[in-house]
Amino acid sequence: MTINSLEFLGFVAAAAMAFHFAPCRWRARGAWPLTTLAFLGLTGPSWAALLAVLGFMVAIWLATRIVALRSGPGTLPLLLAAIVLIFGWLKGYSLLSWLPFAANVPTTIGLSYMLLRGLQLLVDMREDPTLRPAAGEVFSFLASWPCLVSGPIQRFQEFRAQLEGMQSFRLDDDVLVESLGRMARGWLLVLVCGDFFRHVWLGLKAIALEEVYPLAFGGAQLAFLAYLFCDFAGYTDIVFGAARLFGLRLPENFDRPYESRSFLEFWGRWHMTMSDWFKTYVFSPLLMALTARWPSAGTANALATVAFFATFFLVGLWHGTTKAFILAGLLLGLGASVNQWYRGAARGRIGKRAFDAMAQGPAYGMAAKGLTFAYLCGAIVPLWMQGQEMRSVAGRYGLVGLAISQGFIFALAAPTAAVRHPRIPWPRSMVFRCFLIALAVVIIEMYVFLFPPADGRFFYQQY
Repeated sequence: MTINSLEFLGFVAAAAMAFHFAPCRWRARGAWPLTTLAFLGLTGPSWAALLAVLGFMVAIWLATRIVALRSGPGTLPLLLAAIVLIFGWLKGYSLLSWLPFAANVPTTIGLSYMLLRGLQLLVDMREDPTLRPAAGEVFSFLASWPCLVSGPIQRFQEFRAQLEGMQSFRLDDDVLVESLGRMARGWLLVLVCGDFFRHVWLGLKAIALEEVYPLAFGGAQLAFLAYLFCDFAGYTDIVFGAARLFGLRLPENFDRPYESRSFLEFWGRWHMTMSDWFKTYVFSPLLMALTARWPSAGTANALATVAFFATFFLVGLWHGTTKAFILAGLLLGLGASVNQWYRGAARGRIGKRAFDAMAQGPAYGMAAKGLTFAYLCGAIVPLWMQGQEMRSVAGRYGLVGLAISQGFIFALAAPTAAVRHPRIPWPRSMVFRCFLIALAVVIIEMYVFLFPPADGRFFYQQY
């Protein structure tokens, strides 16, 4: 079962009916965990994979019990390291191939997001002993099916509050239409817009690999980024709408990232829950540790640059296990660290007010946006090209050809910095909202009938 399939729609309908027909006091303790367990069984690659995922959750639950005992200061780091080690073993990282049975671990889904939720829970439990989640709460939180495959990443404190609110949740007309509208928009993004950009990306990629066409290579990079956005933002809309049927309000994951005018701003608008997690639990503690070691004010910008590089490198490693993700992590870390170094150096030279005023200028904004997307598109090339393909392109295109391809991206992205993107509010009229949902369904059905999708999986599902 995939999340953009009729089977998923049937699962949501059946789960929602079971949830709302169940006694209110059993919604959070019975109906929700059972629907989560059913989702795990329907989406898991095999029963062995399901057992592996459940075992990982048991390991995290045992870690919460140990943290609740308020043991010594070195216990939490050891527990975090053990959880990360188990995660790496289950994900099949080549660096851990020496571990027992590493070659026989079944393929699983959802572990990457489960890991972040589990680590967040353990760290916050250490700071707030009142959390003390029960075993059922840990399972419902880690395996929460709307967030299982590709996020968004919800904090345990927010999830627990909404879990408690399930008892009094009432599914009225406004909530139902809001949910269906969000899901319809998500499927429209995935099945129509995402599929269109996927075909454009694959077509331009074939041209760029067949002959030396720098414009085709640059266009393929932009089309892939557009496909990735539609695919992931659409997925988020679908699960956001589905979760509303059960009283959950998931955190937003996107804030119009195509408006970004710097590399760091882009990551503040794209996959925001992941960015916030790494900022809170990796970047900030690392920067504090570096600052405590080298407290001089003159080193502040250099330390922030190092912290950004390390954080974004870990973001790349977290996404996948192959050399491609290591390369992508290095490129992302380089982009973030250079952006931070330049910003800090410029503010130190001309002052923060002068720099901020300069950054608001139209010419600067166009140049900054063009550079941001030209570099970003190049940094994520390892996600969609094999190593042999990248070596072939680099050898045949040369520096001039590659510069032309990235210059093409710059020329297309830069002028959009001056374009205003108005926010279109969701209409208040119930009739008009239902009409928009029906229109989206008609468009989706027509497009899918004319262009049947080749693969029902989301691109981010591989992470």
